[in-house]
Amino acid sequence: MSIQKNDNTIVIHKASIDDQKIIADLGKKTFDQSYGTFFKNKKNLSEYLESSFSLDKIANSLEKSDNLYWLVRDKQDDAPIGYAKVKLNSPSEFIDSNHVSKLQRIYLLKGYEGKGIGSELHHFILEEVTKTDSTHIWLSNLKIKSQAVAFYKGKSYQIAGEHRFTIGDETFDFWAMYKCLK
Repeated sequence: MSIQKNDNTIVIHKASIDDQKIIADLGKKTFDQSYGTFFKNKKNLSEYLESSFSLDKIANSLEKSDNLYWLVRDKQDDAPIGYAKVKLNSPSEFIDSNHVSKLQRIYLLKGYEGKGIGSELHHFILEEVTKTDSTHIWLSNLKIKSQAVAFYKGKSYQIAGEHRFTIGDETFDFWAMYKCLK
């Protein structure tokens, strides 16, 4: 399935195993662009990028039926500019429901933010997840990324709790945010 944004600038389509290299490359680049400056020890960042976005790890993730991936392409030159991943059936300690999905990744390359593409992708994701039995969607958002927190609050997400995530010898504080779907 693919859609075209109203002004025909992007195409969103469901990713397949054939897209593993594109997703791995986008994952490394967009994660670095989004979070790289928050790492004090760049070795932690590079090791995380290599392990989390290896071709094998992405391929295994793409093959799981509960994982949904989408690629965003610039319609002008068909270049991949972002991607998203949702894990269906992903309960959270912060949400009192068994029908929960997690928005694990939604990233755009630097230079594509602030153009409405993230909102369009998010809207598309919600439409797709609403077709499942999920009643809620949740995500983790780095607390100090106030612009991202504001983005999700603007989409009616609420803060449900907080948690920490450790990469190498660095620990980061996150908000768990959720939204009711039904």
